[in-house]
Amino acid sequence: MLPVFVLLCLIAVLRLALLLRQRAVLTDEAYARGLVTQRVGQQLWQQGWPLLLVALAPFVAQAGGLAPSVLALVLLVALGWLWELPPKIVKVFGLDAAHGMNRMTVAAFAREQALKLVLLVVLAVPGATVALALIERSGDHWWLPAWAVGWSGWGVLRWAQPQWITPLFDRVEPLPAGDLRQRLERLLLRCGVVEPRLYLVRASARSAQANAQVTGGIGAPRIVLSDTLIDKLPPDEVEAVVAHELGHLQRGHLRFQVLMLGAAWLLLMAVAGMATNEIGDPVTRLAMAWALLPSLWFFAQPLVNHFYRRFEFEADASAAENASGHALARALRTLTRNNRNAPVADRWYERVYHTHPATSERLRLLDQASH
Repeated sequence: MLPVFVLLCLIAVLRLALLLRQRAVLTDEAYARGLVTQRVGQQLWQQGWPLLLVALAPFVAQAGGLAPSVLALVLLVALGWLWELPPKIVKVFGLDAAHGMNRMTVAAFAREQALKLVLLVVLAVPGATVALALIERSGDHWWLPAWAVGWSGWGVLRWAQPQWITPLFDRVEPLPAGDLRQRLERLLLRCGVVEPRLYLVRASARSAQANAQVTGGIGAPRIVLSDTLIDKLPPDEVEAVVAHELGHLQRGHLRFQVLMLGAAWLLLMAVAGMATNEIGDPVTRLAMAWALLPSLWFFAQPLVNHFYRRFEFEADASAAENASGHALARALRTLTRNNRNAPVADRWYERVYHTHPATSERLRLLDQASH
């Protein structure tokens, strides 16, 4: 396991270097500085889980037969999830609470996390059963069926989340009738949407942050607006934000995202598989490979996030065509202030971590497109 330890140390050093560069840029944004520190700290804490698995390996190897192996793997998945819980608590009740961003009570947070853990275990049982059964027949390429099972599970969750999973945690209801709904329905007709599905999520119960989300296809997208977004923005700016989100669908970004992430995780799973092939016990080997994936993701992030940032520019252009570039620019300024996002970023930190370009750069291009 020495190569794994060296790899984790290298990733930790690179993450700390990027953290220092980004904090040097954020001189006046206290929440943004804290968020960067929390994010990198959470990732460093996460890297400790594979090391802890090494200590647990002798106990896991005692599981014999498919049923005990599945039970052991599901237990490790649950323990890994619990291992990642402390940094989340620090963010919600430390950082977010200190800056007025958190609105969740301790009881609500505990209920939500308990429900997530139950869902994780319920989904992990069939996934672990299939994965372990296939691994026994796959030899040195055991990581390939493991990736296929994990990726299929991700696809099912992605499909089920808007309609079935999100309502378990947030209150989602149809967008009320009125001027805003009529305005958005006219926008959807201009964009070729034949079955508008507009929803409101009561996100203010958990956070002060404002957001919008579009899922599905361009023919019948599911558009979910947070009540915090509607409260913060006038109708023309909400329309511009929705036009931006629709731009992702119009330009095929979501389809490309699925293929891109699938290819990236396949390569990373191959690397994780090669790094763990020396482990004889299949349960420990699979658990270790999955535990390494978040750390290995560091090397795929720059390329993946390059495309994400390009998608944001393209969606901004769609919003300028279908709604108003000026309104979107105003909305970006408001949301950057409300969500306490950093308006600027260190170029190397942005290349690795940011899925969205700096607000200042988006505003510059929107201003150029408007003239």
